[in-house]
Formats: sequence, structure tokens, C-alpha cells
Amino acid sequence: ATIARRQIIERGLYLIPSMFSHLNTHSYSYYRHISCNRIHNILITKNLSTRSKSTSSNSNSNSNNNNNRQRHRNYSSNWIDEDTKHMTPSEAHLIKQYTAQPQTSASLQTLLLTGRGEYLHKTFKQQPEAHAGHDDFDRCATELVLMQVAGFLRRELPIRFAHRISDLDNTPFMSEMGSVQQVKQLYLQSFHELIERPEKVQSVEDEVAFAKLVEDIYERHSSVLVTMARGAFELRKSIRDKSLKNKDESVIDYDTMEDMHEFLDKFYVSRIGIRVLIGQYLALRQAPVENYTGMICNVTSPCQVVQQAIDDATFMCTRKYGDAPDVIISGRLDLTFPYVPTHLHYIMLELLKNSMRATVDWHGVDADYPPIKVVIADGKENEDVVIKVSDEGGGIPRSNMKRIWSYLFTTADPAIQEGMVAFNEQVDHSIDSPLAGLGYGLPISRSYARYFGGDLSVISMEGYGTDAFVHLTRLGNTREPLPI
Repeated sequence: ATIARRQIIERGLYLIPSMFSHLNTHSYSYYRHISCNRIHNILITKNLSTRSKSTSSNSNSNSNNNNNRQRHRNYSSNWIDEDTKHMTPSEAHLIKQYTAQPQTSASLQTLLLTGRGEYLHKTFKQQPEAHAGHDDFDRCATELVLMQVAGFLRRELPIRFAHRISDLDNTPFMSEMGSVQQVKQLYLQSFHELIERPEKVQSVEDEVAFAKLVEDIYERHSSVLVTMARGAFELRKSIRDKSLKNKDESVIDYDTMEDMHEFLDKFYVSRIGIRVLIGQYLALRQAPVENYTGMICNVTSPCQVVQQAIDDATFMCTRKYGDAPDVIISGRLDLTFPYVPTHLHYIMLELLKNSMRATVDWHGVDADYPPIKVVIADGKENEDVVIKVSDEGGGIPRSNMKRIWSYLFTTADPAIQEGMVAFNEQVDHSIDSPLAGLGYGLPISRSYARYFGGDLSVISMEGYGTDAFVHLTRLGNTREPLPI
């Protein structure tokens, strides 16, 4: 398992060690859907429907994937043409119609109960008979659950895409960046593909066809994080070059661009929501994995996830500096609760790699590093699971504390940023990236924490070190904070 894990790390994938006992063909296919990163690079199997009798060879699967990517390239070839910077009047009217419809928020608890079939009575009058044969009952229940979720996504996704298309079209300065135009066209393509589908999913065949569509959308959108980061990089470059100015010709300072920060926050929270909904649906279609409902682990162990993040951050730090500080975990090591492990892993990896980099930079290479400390706190009466990461890495100047939450601020060298946005086209979250990169780590981590009702805060003592606090709700009944 250790060798397999290292091979996966070196290819830039995220998996939790406790999951490795399940790495058979079906579960590997399953985890490629719930992983938040590098979807294109781990297409081991195209087991789209475990209930479908039809199969295809690996060569056909690869051919289909190549065809999908070719269609994507053909569509995107006009992304930055002048004619595509604005929607047609009819297209704009259609988007306006969908943005007028309310978005439907979900909670972790809702996703769990829906995945277990406990809400089937809200959609179907006739449900599978419990006294039927066990296999028949499970099959019928699974088909109904998938049809129910597919029907919800058919209604919900076009509305969410429309809201984001409208934002991408109307945001000052950012909307003028070529990469942002690419993302807008990507969302428009997915929006049109969805509304061209029948409004209702009424049969197993309808559901299978819809699953193929949303799987393609899920894979196609895996590059959005880096493409938007490229847009932010383009904006930063324009600001540094002073080629971008306000209407009164005054120079723009990105520290004061509150509207831009608010837009990016909204955009990424919405993107997390879209990928959670689609990822949960696709995961439900795969062979069952013990203790999982879709992509949600019913017994997520913060200790195990933190240990995985420690291993990955240590690998990244050692790759850059030749050494890494030790990390000590204490507190409720036996705690488990329902959560999405990949979300927690991303948050912890970001915090730990920041702490490791700060510690090595502050104390110098080959020094005797003080350990980084991780404390997991929880009690029966606590409303949150709280994880604290403490380091002695010199801290953050008070004047920079507000900047750490900005998508437009990074300590990375511009050459590193340019290299990342140029070559990591299909990477969502990867340990292939350097310790300091796009400047998105902390704000994206906070968005992940807030998505299910938690939060992320940072307290720093300049000249000594930094404490980061991750709050995760235990009950999972907080509805996603959908941006309007």
C-alpha cells in the first residue's frame, strides 16, 4: 500500500490511506469521480453504469475520451474571438430567464439521506416493495434514487450555470481577461447541453444518457480553477504594468478591489457546489464502498485525513528543500463524523504546506526545526469539530493579514505563477504544484470549510508563528451558502 500510495502521489493524485484496502477496479473508478483533482489523468475505466449490460473495450473508451476533448477544443477555439465576448440577444434573454429562478441549496445531511433513498417518497408514488427479492429491491431502489437525483440536477444545474455566466459577463476588469472569457464559453456550452436534454428524467435509459452528459461536464470543468487563476494572473499583470485603469484614468490597486474579491468568492463557492452535486451523483452510480454514501464518508477520521495531508506536505517540502519539519497530532484521534474527505484533505494540505514552508524559510535550511502541532478537538456538546494547526514559522505581518484571503495576492514569484497557469491546464488541486503558487490556497480552503457551514480562521504573531483554526459542523444540517 505504501508503494502504491507513493506512485499515486508522484502522479499528483489525492487518496486517503485508509481507502487503499478498497482499491479494486470498481472503487478506483469510484474515487476518480469524488476526487477534486486531475479527473482527466485517472480515467482507468469508463464504468459509467454498473447496471448497464453493454460494455466497451478500453480502446473505445479512450477513443470516446479523445473525441470529447477534441469537441471541447473545437468549441473553445473561438473563446477569445471578439465576436464571442458578448452573448447574442436571444442567448442573453435565455440566461436572464434562468437567473430569475431561485437556486435550491442542499446540505450534507440532505445529500446523505437522498443517497440512501430516504426521500424517494417525495418524488415517486410507487416505490420498490421491501418484501421483493433482496437483489431486485436494491436494484429498483438504486434506479429510483439515481433518477431522482438526475431529475434534480437537470432542473438545478442550468440555473446555477446561468447565474455564473451572468457574473462572468458583468464583472468589471476581470470579464475582459481572455481566460475569463474561456470559462464563460465553457459554462455556456454546458448550459446549452443541459437545457437541450428533456426536462424530466422518466426512465433508466434517460438517466444513463443524462449521466454521460454530466460526466463529460464534470471532466470538462476540471480545468476551471486554473483557467480562472490565469485570468487573475492576467489581471495582476495588467495592474503591475499599469495598463488597466479606472474610468477616471486613475491607477487600479488590487488591494482595494473589494468587488473583485467578492465576485471570486461567489464564483468559487458556486463551483464547489456544482462539483459536489455532480460528484455525489456520479459516485452514487458506482459500486458501493463500505461506509460511503456517494462521495460522503459516514465515518471520516480527521486524524487519518490529517496524517495523509502530513505525508503529502512532507513530500512537497522535501522535494523543494531536502527536508521538512515534523508534525505532531494530538487530541481526539479516535473521532469520526460524516464529511467529504477530499475537502478536508485539501484544507489540511494547504495549511500544512504553508506551515512547513514558513518554518523552513524562517529557521533556514538544515536547521533543527520546531515541530508543527495539529490538535483535533471535539466534545459531545460541541457544535463543531475543530482542528488547529500551529507553527513557529515567523508569523505574518499584521498589514498582510487581510491579503492572505485575497485571490489576487500571492507570495510566489511571478515566473512560478506564469509557469503554473501555462502548463497545469487540467489540474484542479494537485501536489504537483510548488509550495507557493497561484495564491488561491487559503481562500479556496476557506470556501471549502464554509460550504458545509464551517469556517477557517488564521491568527498570527509576527516574529513567532501562526495558528490556523478549521471549524467543521458535526451535524451537517447547514445548507450550502449559495451566492445570488
